[in-house]
Amino acid sequence: MYEVEYGFDRSKETIRKTKRDFLEGAKNPTVPGARIFRHENARPVYVNSTGCVHWFYPLGEVNDLAMFCFIDKKTETDQIREWQMMAHPEVNVYFYILQGSGTVEFGGSNSGYEKETYSYSAFDLVVVPRGVPYKMRGEWKAVSFHVRTGVYGTVSGNSRFPHPTLYYDKPSRPTFEETEALFNPGDLVWSDSLYQKYIKTTTSINCQAFKTMKYSSTLFDAEKVEKEFGKIMLDTTPIDEQIHDQRNLEEERKNPGVLGARVIKSTDSPAVYNSNAALRQTSYPLTWTDDIAICNLAEKNTSSDADRPFDSHAHGDIEEYKFIISGEGTTTIGVGDETCNEEVYSWTAGDLVALPRGLAHVETGGWTAIFFHAKRSAFGITAGNVLYPHIAYVYTKPPRPTKEEEAVLNDPGTYVMMNSRETYNIYKPNPIIRVEKNRTEMTYLRPDLFEE
Repeated sequence: MYEVEYGFDRSKETIRKTKRDFLEGAKNPTVPGARIFRHENARPVYVNSTGCVHWFYPLGEVNDLAMFCFIDKKTETDQIREWQMMAHPEVNVYFYILQGSGTVEFGGSNSGYEKETYSYSAFDLVVVPRGVPYKMRGEWKAVSFHVRTGVYGTVSGNSRFPHPTLYYDKPSRPTFEETEALFNPGDLVWSDSLYQKYIKTTTSINCQAFKTMKYSSTLFDAEKVEKEFGKIMLDTTPIDEQIHDQRNLEEERKNPGVLGARVIKSTDSPAVYNSNAALRQTSYPLTWTDDIAICNLAEKNTSSDADRPFDSHAHGDIEEYKFIISGEGTTTIGVGDETCNEEVYSWTAGDLVALPRGLAHVETGGWTAIFFHAKRSAFGITAGNVLYPHIAYVYTKPPRPTKEEEAVLNDPGTYVMMNSRETYNIYKPNPIIRVEKNRTEMTYLRPDLFEE
């Protein structure tokens, strides 16, 4: 399914497309930010701490994402260039596996967390909980991303350096130069979205700082307290069981204070038919602890454009992202909204489409893509609520071949709040009666204001 290969060759054609994208975005000058990030513009970086090549997409300060990259990992790095144990304070980091397989290890090695180990393969979603140290292994291709503002309202880094990483160990490298170039345990590093510049501090939170509390054995049985700790947490803290893999559930419970699934298998996400978009959709079962509201694998046929076209809708207060895995298509912004000038973007595999908050949009073409968006925007605004974080305002009701299909479409003017699995909707009354252009040409109403 996955077709695109990454390099770094900014050809004349790439530069031409990028300039055209810029001019399209200028049609709505009050809406800042890029609408599309071409994979040809992604910056390749050899990241010494992971032993992999990452391609970082040039996100900006108005984007709800702090970092988005494509990673190509090889098995041999596990032996000679091991993934450095690291954590990302304040935010969850997500790895969507496109090809291959591997394992992720959380905690252990005096990190303050019990060791958990999970396997994953293509189309699984790996979730690295905020602040939990981890290592990735195996051979795979994936996209990785995290938001700027987490679900708890905490901001990752700052506006210019939003990608935080705390290092826990310093594995050896084949050469002295590579080993010396690694960050040290306890280094807290904030990188920019292109992994081009960083700022670094040394923290007291490192692998040597975590020690088990010592109790006075004359007061109570310290070993019993230690043994019962995990059980107490499990007995008192409700957990949303997102997955059905019993082994993974047992692994999660080794650290009962860390909520949320670590690996969401594609098998835990059965495909459904999305009637409004006329496509096959797999919605990953996210929960309230996740920083993203939805993560959907969508598969669309070109034939739908003729008899089952996309509806035009917008997502207020939040950006929606679409990473194209295969195929090609177009996005048109402003359809059904007379107050917005139309912008048109064509895209292909490897491109990251960013749909600005509040702008109506429709898609065409035949493609497979990952849809996702944050729960909190870069400006701290929460979209929807805890249970229904995926919001949409509907602008058009396109035709369908049968009355049954037309009946399940949302009417223009509908404001919908959905859960992450898109199994339940809330339809809210909306104060928007109609959308139309303001009649600014009617100068005859106040001719005294326009006297020469």
